[in-house]
Amino acid sequence: MADASGTESQRILRNSGTVTFFTLLSRILGAARDLVIAHFFGAGGLTDAFIQAFTIPNVFRRLTAEGALTLAFLPLYTEIREKRGLDAARNFASQTLGLVLLGTLGITALGMVFAPQLVYLFAAGFADDPEQFGLTVKLTRWMFPYLMLVSVVAWAMGVLNAERRFATPAAAPILLNLAIIASALAVAPLLDQPIFALAYGVLAGGIAQVLLQQPALRGAGQPFAPRPFGKDPDIQRLLRLLGPSLFGVAVYQINLIILRNLASFLPSGQVTHYYNASRLAELTLGVFAFAVANASFPELSKHTAQADWEQARKTLRFSAATTGLIIWPAALGLVTAAEPIISMLYRHGAYTLEDVRSTTHALQAFALGLPAVALVRLQTSACYALQDTKTPVRIAALGLVITAGLGWYLSQTLEVTGLALGLSAGTWVQAILLAFGLRRHSRLQGTLPGLDFLRQFIAALLMGLLTAWISFQWDWTSGSLIAANWGVFLGILLGAALAYFALVLLLRDPHAHSLLRLSFRRFSSEKNA
Repeated sequence: MADASGTESQRILRNSGTVTFFTLLSRILGAARDLVIAHFFGAGGLTDAFIQAFTIPNVFRRLTAEGALTLAFLPLYTEIREKRGLDAARNFASQTLGLVLLGTLGITALGMVFAPQLVYLFAAGFADDPEQFGLTVKLTRWMFPYLMLVSVVAWAMGVLNAERRFATPAAAPILLNLAIIASALAVAPLLDQPIFALAYGVLAGGIAQVLLQQPALRGAGQPFAPRPFGKDPDIQRLLRLLGPSLFGVAVYQINLIILRNLASFLPSGQVTHYYNASRLAELTLGVFAFAVANASFPELSKHTAQADWEQARKTLRFSAATTGLIIWPAALGLVTAAEPIISMLYRHGAYTLEDVRSTTHALQAFALGLPAVALVRLQTSACYALQDTKTPVRIAALGLVITAGLGWYLSQTLEVTGLALGLSAGTWVQAILLAFGLRRHSRLQGTLPGLDFLRQFIAALLMGLLTAWISFQWDWTSGSLIAANWGVFLGILLGAALAYFALVLLLRDPHAHSLLRLSFRRFSSEKNA
């Protein structure tokens, strides 16, 4: 099957590049944020309390805004725009904003009132230490209003992405990380309880993110003016789609709650090890895999709204192959280079060698599931573009059972690494079942490039073996060789990237060749402009 049209392929790559750039910058600052927190607070009870408290509003954010709302809103907005015009789509967006503000206001109020119960739900193990439990409750109440702010940002992202504007929403998290870093450095020394500076930084970052979206919304012609929605048929339709969408996203968040809860029963510091490892795994997904999914989702929604199934198949296949081209080497690279990465990032201050080892093993376990996570994200987007909300929900529910059961069992002996392995296994089951689920939709059959994935995996495996052999020759845990370690690591990284792309070209991966041609064509056009 041919790829998506050249113009659309270039647009997806260009928009993916935009999202990748700002996401990479944001994740670098996020890593810097975690480094600052690890340096000043270590991997103990204070940091565990902040992480668990910050997790709670973030779970609701992903549940109500960036998760279910985005998946249900964007295809419906696109359909209204295509069939009834831009004014109708803008009116629908304004009514949706009213729904978002009203809903998140209620959730925020309830969350602050029932903060002790929520903390127990997320971290029952903290109840054994009343001081840590009380601190987590206070931090949760301070940070819960962040939910309203970031939900507005998620709404803006849905509108702007539908209008093919990706830069501003992708750049928003940069401000959150900068605000937390600034608060840790400038505000924490002034407080009797310095950990509260991080909570103040979260709120300041949320306000800054909302303000950043305003110029882009005005440029897109979308007023920042919530409207009453009443019994509007478009909002009623959105709510009907939100039901299954909400449950589907909730399954993933329940996974998170269960794993974090299990981690709270492990020895002190394990929550921080889990958090740091998962952040690095998410860096790979956010920078590469999710960037392609975000950029292709509006295109896929447009094709399904127009019932252009041939182009929808081409778009999905191109997006899957492009994602695989990056995610396979990234996953195997993390498995083989986890120790150097964790050692160089965290082996200083209060972060001990044992902390490094535990975080390394957890990162390797997370990395094994990264290709599956990327596929699930893309496959789920395809289902929602078809307005099929039931298939991903049923499969996600099964994945939850596998993740929770296997995670609990393995954590008895492997601690936090067992939790990560359980999540990876459950996600692979979801990816495989979703592939079969999409085959039932005759309009989207043949969209997963199996042979291309095989070529990419073989090239990535050879690259990973080479990386592992070179990495084992060097002592990464010595704190006295930081500059030398970074120099060696960057050299290995560059060599591994060149080796992988040489191998994938030798194996005649058509999407690698297409990517090179499109990149060269764009470079040539910019040079001649």
